[in-house]
Amino acid sequence: MALISNLPVTPNLLLPTAERLGSINLYAFPIERKDNVKVKRIPVKAGQVSPRTHWFDITLYFPTTFDVVDWRNGERAATGVIYVATRPSMLYATLFATLGDKALIWRDLLLAIAIFFGVIELAALYIGVRLSRSMTSSVAELYRATEHVNRGDLSHRIQINGHDQMAALEGSFNSMTGSLAKLIDEQKEKQRLENELTIAYEVQELLFPGEVTSLPSLEVHGVCVPARTVSGDYYDFIPLGTDRMVLAVGDISGKGISAALLMATVHAFVRAYSLEPEMVLIPAALQYEAESQGDSRMYYRGDGGSESQLAPAMLMTTLNYQLYRSTPAAKYATMFLGCYDPNARVLRYCNAGHLPPIIVRATGEAFPLDINGTVVGLFDGVTYEESTVVMQPGDIFVAYSDGVTEPENEFGEFGEDRLIALVKEHRRKPLPRLAEIVTGAVADWIGAAEQPDDVTIVLARCTQI
Repeated sequence: MALISNLPVTPNLLLPTAERLGSINLYAFPIERKDNVKVKRIPVKAGQVSPRTHWFDITLYFPTTFDVVDWRNGERAATGVIYVATRPSMLYATLFATLGDKALIWRDLLLAIAIFFGVIELAALYIGVRLSRSMTSSVAELYRATEHVNRGDLSHRIQINGHDQMAALEGSFNSMTGSLAKLIDEQKEKQRLENELTIAYEVQELLFPGEVTSLPSLEVHGVCVPARTVSGDYYDFIPLGTDRMVLAVGDISGKGISAALLMATVHAFVRAYSLEPEMVLIPAALQYEAESQGDSRMYYRGDGGSESQLAPAMLMTTLNYQLYRSTPAAKYATMFLGCYDPNARVLRYCNAGHLPPIIVRATGEAFPLDINGTVVGLFDGVTYEESTVVMQPGDIFVAYSDGVTEPENEFGEFGEDRLIALVKEHRRKPLPRLAEIVTGAVADWIGAAEQPDDVTIVLARCTQI
């Protein structure tokens, strides 16, 4: 809105307005003219600010500008500034004066609205302060809790007092610290078990034959690659004096610690019964059964001298008797026991349910050995028979566990035929190298998959005396 006036601006002109508003000061700042006529800058003042009616009735200042035009030529002659000083009480009095008799109603209505919004502001302030204090308190509790965790104290828990999102976060923190404490305990237990497994592995390594002194006409070598830390497979080379040797190969049911413990039991039985048979108390039931069947072999044939021979069948029968009574019903073992006579180049053996060993002749011919009975330790009162095989110089005896032939990939099982082909191809190489070739081929066949079972292979080559 624009106001145009051609009246001289004097205090008397501004006084009616000043009485309702307060003090009005008007200043004119002349603009330089072409005719160099000087215009005086004369301030015009009218009215004064009324005294304060209450403590918050402060003085308010409102400046504004306007243009001064020379009516003679229509050009802008000066820039004016109006400076008003007033109080809220004077403004309210002027505004409500225009309402007449309804002024009090509008005043009360505006006062009620002001009070309503004031209550809302107070409530918002209260809620904001409470929320801020709650958040800062929760953050401080979380910070102190993280300090406890940083010091390794996972037993500290935050006391939860609310039901908001910060309380949910505190509950999650308590749950996290509890889970961390549980995981650390499980990790310690796992580490303890791993240490015990490492010790068990070291102990089991001592059970396998180390440096074996081969016979003049028989070269032997064995290797076992556990599927886990410890193995359930068993093999041993037991020299009997200077001219005979027991070959033992077994596979314990299951894997892991239980199989390894049973493997140690089998190792102890076979060693004890092979090396010191006269010190072993023969079970009365077995002795009576042997005598009733006219079998006087027991453990040895002969008088115990250099010409005596170990009887693998009776050794297997006694082993079955002991394992059946010292192991759980579901535990058993497949076992091959053989005694090699270097003078006659004869291998006398008993196979109790083990995968048939293979004889690979020097000419390349290959054939499996017989199976003479069921597994040991599963049935009571089982007796076994034995067989013999004559070996020639260059012949290789190959005994293995199912971890060699049963691993599968997309092409199927590794298989016995592939094993025989490898032994035939590399039969003239040293036995350690031949064993390395076989175990490497099995590992390549398995690939990136987990090794399903223990891989054990035992090799014996007949040589010239």
